[in-house]
Amino acid sequence: MSTPSAPYYHKKSSDTYHWETSCSQNNYSSSNPEWEKTNSKPNKEQCNQCQSK
Repeated sequence: MSTPSAPYYHKKSSDTYHWETSCSQNNYSSSNPEWEKTNSKPNKEQCNQCQSK
């Protein structure tokens, strides 16, 4: 199991974050204003798919 590390991706309206770029639920795009990329860990839960990696 890997340890979460930056960058982190999350949808602003969601309560989970992603740190695996290969996560199928990570739909981050720099052109999509609903998603945010940050180097500081969001105050949200880790997504289950990222957590299992």
